[in-house]
Amino acid sequence: MRGRWRFAQLATCLVLVMWLAGCSEKKKPVADAKGQELFDLNCALCHEMPNPDLHKQPPKLEHLFQAKTLPSGAPATDEQVRKTIVEGLGTMPAFDRRLQPEEVDQIVRYLHTFQ
Repeated sequence: MRGRWRFAQLATCLVLVMWLAGCSEKKKPVADAKGQELFDLNCALCHEMPNPDLHKQPPKLEHLFQAKTLPSGAPATDEQVRKTIVEGLGTMPAFDRRLQPEEVDQIVRYLHTFQ
């Protein structure tokens, strides 16, 4: 009987430790999740899975904000990235009529999570 009680105590401790470990896991903020969804719908097709038949390949966006400049040579700032999304650049279309300003902001916040 004593062995069963000890086993129950150990099992309870193990469950508690696993539960606490799950609670400490860093979760993405809702804005990042929405930004990811918007990125996947509007940007990933070209920036993550570009068509090999394109004359010029869109740039990959990893480490976008770690660089001093964007692939275009413009400063790597939120304002410039927002402007590029809204107005387009080169072969990239403008998204001013496709995305609301808050959706553009969510994409920019999501791009900050790229490592």
